[in-house]
Amino acid sequence: MKVKIKYKDILAKGLFADEFIPKNNIVLYLEGNYLPHPTRTSIQIKDDKHIESWEGGHINHHCDPNTEIKIHDDFIGKNSHAQMEPSLVALVVAKRDIDIGEEFTFDYEITEFDLAEPFRCDCHGRWIRGKVYRYQE
Repeated sequence: MKVKIKYKDILAKGLFADEFIPKNNIVLYLEGNYLPHPTRTSIQIKDDKHIESWEGGHINHHCDPNTEIKIHDDFIGKNSHAQMEPSLVALVVAKRDIDIGEEFTFDYEITEFDLAEPFRCDCHGRWIRGKVYRYQE
């Protein structure tokens, strides 16, 4: 899929669709470095595993997002004896049809246990801190 990082306003960048993307299609395979802790731009894919992806780090939060993060087990060959070891594959998938030029968003409180940098949501002004805090307000 074609995606484009661009400024959404004077201060902030986002990830935008460069072509029409039908519902349930893969928008992006998340690739990058894996960390045991969250950063401002990482995406949590397991309890103690966060991926720092260049494109993924530009997907902004929305409470009614147009994409979701899906994690799948994949198997890779470990050595020449064809032993297989599980590996996680992180995908950004369209929750609905996405038009050309539309910004990609996902709900951070679905994937992130505890955000590295909490913030007030533009959707409704509530603090977004992670799913462990979601219903504490």
